[in-house]
This record gives sequence, structure tokens and C-alpha cells, in this order.
Amino acid sequence: MRKSPLSGVHRRAKRKAQSQLRIGRDFVLALMLLFLGVALPFVSAATDRRIAALARRTLISSVQSDVSAASTRYAVPTNTPAPINLDTTPAVIATLVPIEPTVAIAPVANTELSALNAPAPILMYHYIRTVDETVDPLGYQLSVTPDLFAAHMAWMAQNGYTGVRVDTLIRCLQGEPICPPHPVAISFDDGYDDAATTALPILQQYGFRATFYIVTGFVGQPAYMNWDQIRQLRDTGMEIGAHTVDHQVLTRLDISEMQRQIVQSKQVLEQTLGMNITSFCYPVGDYDATVVEQVRAAGFISAVTTRWDNNYSDMLTLPRRRVAGGTTAEELGWIITS
Repeated sequence: MRKSPLSGVHRRAKRKAQSQLRIGRDFVLALMLLFLGVALPFVSAATDRRIAALARRTLISSVQSDVSAASTRYAVPTNTPAPINLDTTPAVIATLVPIEPTVAIAPVANTELSALNAPAPILMYHYIRTVDETVDPLGYQLSVTPDLFAAHMAWMAQNGYTGVRVDTLIRCLQGEPICPPHPVAISFDDGYDDAATTALPILQQYGFRATFYIVTGFVGQPAYMNWDQIRQLRDTGMEIGAHTVDHQVLTRLDISEMQRQIVQSKQVLEQTLGMNITSFCYPVGDYDATVVEQVRAAGFISAVTTRWDNNYSDMLTLPRRRVAGGTTAEELGWIITS
């Protein structure tokens, strides 16, 4: 049977339509591949940035530390070192910076310490305890093991440094003639009970002194020192400083509550311990001009921050250097001399 001429026309039209469809499909596919080739690097880069940011948040702190609501939660006493959550924790991380050994810098001669900008650091510790880094990485960063702390003090003694109180360091910086060789102030925040049970015997072993900043509202609660332990620190020559009533971030308070946190913490310590309290510690290192003025008005002579530098020109905004978990004795040397 002879085919109609129209059928050939139809077949050619169909083949042409199919060809055009394939061309269109290939064109769309090519566009998609081009788009993915251009966009994926940006998507990948953005993802990498998010991952890096998350990792940094997970690893770091004092931080620059916190939110006012977190301040209260951070301060809740606990019997065991519960894992610390960065998003609900203040102080974590204000100055947690990578600690890398460097070429040792010669210790500053004692005669040079009269200069207000002399590098005579204040070390900042929190817990002296053992924490599993895999379980609680942020708690680990706030905790130095007893063995490492002992190694830190041994390194200081072997290298000619003297561990002193913050008020002693101030007198050295102001040029008083009676000043121990190469003074380095040692400070502890918050008033955890391992300050008395673990840190104190090690300090005494080397004849060192230190300053302990106490949150008065936490005294006697689980994991914190009681008044007898704080008196023990006082009686062994340690300095006691104020760290507010309940660790509120002062810059986020109205003036009335700010004054209460500062003044009441000083009064409670003075009345209970029978001594003059002249040193203050800003919770999470956060301060501004108003906070500093209220600290001055309350009668404090010194106040410490979490700022890492060598500017000691203002005794009410003194810099400090955080000693993070896992810091070796050699790395402590870098912290002291940098």
C-alpha cells in the first residue's frame, strides 16, 4: 500500500519537534550546570563560614561572653562540674585566645616596674579541677587541673617570678620600694571551693599569694566556698576581693541595681571578714564609664577586667590574662612574658 505524502511530512515535523525538544532540554541542563558551577563555591564558602563560626563559638569564650539572662544561669551552683553551654553562660570566654608558645622574652627587671605600662601581668584562673574535654569542652576551658596548676607555680618559681596579690602588684607598679622580684599577680574568680581545697595548698608550697574574687550571694552553696574557707584564705595572707552579689553583668543594670551589686558585695565581705575590701572584679569583664564611676564611689582602689594588654594606667580597669584549660607550663611562660 502506497504511503500518503502527508505522512512523510508528519514524520519530518515530528522528528524536528523531538530534536527541538532535545535541544531545549540540553540547553536547560547546560544552564543548570553553569548555575551550579558558579553558585556552589559561594554556597560552600558560606557553609564553611557557618561551620567555622559554630566551631569558634563552641571553643571560645569570658568570650566576648554573655547575655544578662545567661549571667544568672551561669552562676547557679552545682555539686558536679555540669557541662557549660556557651549560649547560656557568661564569663566563658572573654579572653580565650589561642595559646601558642613563642620565643621566651626576658623577664622584666624589678627596677622597671615603676612604669605604669610595665608588663607585669595579672593571671586569671577559675576552677582548679579535672574536667573531661570531650564531655564539657567549655567547662574544660575554664578549668586547670591540679597537676597543671602545680606545674604553673613551679615554673614561676624556677624562673624567678613571685606570685603576688593584686594589691601588691599595684604597689609595685606605683614604684613602692618594697616589691618582690618579678611579681606576677594571681587571681581566681567566683569563689569555687577548689580555691581553698586545691589551689591554696599549692600556692602555700611556693610561698605565693593571690587574690580571690568572691560572689557573695554564692557563698556556702554547693561547689562554692563557705565563710570558714574564705576566712582561711584571709588568714593565710591571701587577698579577698568583691565580685558583685550574684554575678550580674553590670552594664545591663539600672543604676540602682548596679550600685547594690557593687556596694553590697563590699559591705558583706567587710562585715563578715572584718577587713577592708579594696579590690573588685567586673563580672565577665564588662564595664563602661558609669560602672567604673560606681566602683570608684564605693571605695574600691582597683578593679580587674578581662582585657589582654599591658596598659595599667587606670587602676580601676586593669587588664588580666586568662589561663585556659590545658595550658602547659611553657605556654604559661608565653602568657606571662608576651
